[in-house]
Amino acid sequence: MANIKFNEDSLMTKKTMTKGQIDRLGDKIREQRNSIEELTLIELQEYRTSHKETLSLVFNALCSTTRKITSDSIVTYRIKRFESIIGKLSRYPDMKFSRMWDIGGCRCILRNDKEVYRLKELIEKELTVRKVYDYIEKPQSEGYKSLHLFVCVPDDDKVIEVQLRNQQDHNWATLVEITDLLFDAKLKEYGQNEELLRFHFLLSKTSELTLYEKREIADITEKYDYFNKISGVFTRNYLQVRKQWLDIEDKPSHKFFLLETKKDEPPKIESFVKFNEAEDSYFNVYKGSDKANIVLTHLPSPSYRNISMAYSNYILTVHSFQDDLFTIIEGLVVDSLVASNYKLFLKYFNHYNNTVLTHVQNLFNEIISVSEYNNKTSKSHKSKRKRKEREWNKDIGRQISNRGYQFKRLQKEINSNWPKSTFRKFIVTQIIRISSFIHSRRLKRLIDKTESRLKGETK
Repeated sequence: MANIKFNEDSLMTKKTMTKGQIDRLGDKIREQRNSIEELTLIELQEYRTSHKETLSLVFNALCSTTRKITSDSIVTYRIKRFESIIGKLSRYPDMKFSRMWDIGGCRCILRNDKEVYRLKELIEKELTVRKVYDYIEKPQSEGYKSLHLFVCVPDDDKVIEVQLRNQQDHNWATLVEITDLLFDAKLKEYGQNEELLRFHFLLSKTSELTLYEKREIADITEKYDYFNKISGVFTRNYLQVRKQWLDIEDKPSHKFFLLETKKDEPPKIESFVKFNEAEDSYFNVYKGSDKANIVLTHLPSPSYRNISMAYSNYILTVHSFQDDLFTIIEGLVVDSLVASNYKLFLKYFNHYNNTVLTHVQNLFNEIISVSEYNNKTSKSHKSKRKRKEREWNKDIGRQISNRGYQFKRLQKEINSNWPKSTFRKFIVTQIIRISSFIHSRRLKRLIDKTESRLKGETK
């Protein structure tokens, strides 16, 4: 991040900037990007926040329009982060800053593409759409899929970006950002790590993966210890994030959220009633943190489910990729068995069992930490904390159930594809016996232990 020194007393009075002034500001940011001057940063802050009123109008219109389609969508808005603006100006040296139309942005996450295109039709009736980029019909080369609309309201020259995504494509996009954070891959900006770039490209087309591509995904996750690292981070963060959100639930008027994420620390969540207070806090955090990912967002109906789904790359407690990976590896186990490739069968069967075992162990640790937290709670808050503990454990229990269901499903698939020849039966039996000795028995005991603990905690 640029070396920025800032004095709060030097903030200038907000004023409207011409296109020429905006473009000159962009040129200054490019020139100073390694050491941005105080007045340049103040100008940039003024320009960012000048989008707030237009952004609010678009956001409110989007919330109202989305309710005509479904009540199950998630709608958020944000003003583009300092680092994102500075980085984009550097990557596109010929772009005029006044043409950077995503300073103010709204995002709507829907269930499927049918809802995405239906919402687009309704938006076109409510707002003026200046431009459309359809990355669903024509995904970007790295696999990104989303529908981008650039809209404006009457008597206002500011353009607001509206991103419409289905849940699956949104999950993919947040996983890219998680990879960037935990593995320093810089996939969004430069694509420096070609293996992880390829990994995410393959994940973007899960419905049409070939056998070779599934093997690529499994091999890359094993090489980078990808799943275990993410699962460990989620376990580290789970209780800390839920505790913070528990305090936020006592503030129903708070709709603005400042999320700060670092690679080696649990995320921080601050909530605010007013936009100006939230933006001031964002500015101060930005100045003092050169290693954090920071975003300020607005949620009209805040809940832990909504914020963890919309910003799983900042909350870092759960992600749908975990289920997706198990399904991919499970398929490789069965495919190698059917093909009588027992070397690969042993490899993927061990990989599957080891990954499930690590995940269930982490989930069990989450249950223990929640229980210990409740035991330390004062008697005056015991009842509320106990209710929340049951809610938190229910979330963990769903993941445990998924692992147990998938584990049993794989066993059933193996039994259905059991080889017929005596020699091959012997080989498969020995492979499973070896792997069971190392993983499967311990895994079953751990799942049973975890489920038993959950039943005891929820009584």
